[in-house]
Amino acid sequence: MSTPPLATLLAVADAWPRSQLDPFLAHRNWLAEQGVSVRLHSYAEVRKGLPGLRGPVGVVLFFPHQFWDARIEDRVPGAYGTRAYAEALTSYLVGSDRLLRRGAPQGLRYLNPPEAVARTRDKALTRAVLAKAGIPVPPGVESPTPRRLLDVLASGRSVYVKAVCGSMGKGITHLSPTRWRTNYAYEEGELKSPGNTTGEQWTFRDVAPGDERFLAALCAETGFVFEQEVGMTVGGAKTELRVTVASGCVIDIEERRAPAGSVTTRSVEQGRPVADGPMARSATAGQTALYAARALGLRYAVFDMVVDDLDRSYVLDAQAFPATGTKEEFWRKILSVLVPPPLSRPAAGGQPTGSRAE
Repeated sequence: MSTPPLATLLAVADAWPRSQLDPFLAHRNWLAEQGVSVRLHSYAEVRKGLPGLRGPVGVVLFFPHQFWDARIEDRVPGAYGTRAYAEALTSYLVGSDRLLRRGAPQGLRYLNPPEAVARTRDKALTRAVLAKAGIPVPPGVESPTPRRLLDVLASGRSVYVKAVCGSMGKGITHLSPTRWRTNYAYEEGELKSPGNTTGEQWTFRDVAPGDERFLAALCAETGFVFEQEVGMTVGGAKTELRVTVASGCVIDIEERRAPAGSVTTRSVEQGRPVADGPMARSATAGQTALYAARALGLRYAVFDMVVDDLDRSYVLDAQAFPATGTKEEFWRKILSVLVPPPLSRPAAGGQPTGSRAE
């Protein structure tokens, strides 16, 4: 039985950077040509009820900024981004889905289902799902204690400690044998949100190596992932990949670099995209990303990845909300997940790069 075409595409978005939503809305005319009307509503409107939804309805969930700022960030127990953050966001997304379904008798088709989106906002759960599926993730430090972490560092390995629900590079600590850095404020044995920010991004500060009280604060929180550092550098620069997939195809592989010694490749540490970088030509990154999206139940995803000297690709993080700065031409390919072009008409923009998943 063929799937009936969509009548409505609903974008659920709160306050947003114009750079995030405008490239999506640029396709309104194309969608209208496919017989699909676009509606834009906030999460608050969704939760009050949306009458008159003409179905079937496709849904694109953007990040719920207003709820996060008003009800979660620095308002739930524990350090930023830890377990209570993930649980509060999951409850909100699943509850919004339940309320939205009341006004859509002909059913919803999500770009990414709320349960799958929530899964990616919990780095520990994401790691577990990917590892079970045989997809490479950095080796974990199991049952972490200050003594266990010191033993790992003494062996010459470095460790990343990440808040399970951290985003935009927030909630990260990097421990190397000779230098410790965190973008939390560490005061009186507690981890707090810092005041040293650049835009929305937190900057890193040094912690005295060997400070066991600091390690104890990390180990005491419920909601950190402890991973050994993996990956390669290019010309001494920290190098990562950002891989975008949709509808079983690789849309883009972007190589990012930051100066040697950086903790991340985010712009706060002078991280920048590199045109035609050698890592972006990895033979494994795209296929690994496609397998990871399938394992996580995502039809669209952006993965942060690294590649080792054997060209083995590791997934560091997964993003299921539309990424800020997604290019307009990418949005056409993303929307084709929900609104396939007619068989008589080629997909706009040509075929996505990469190969379709088996």
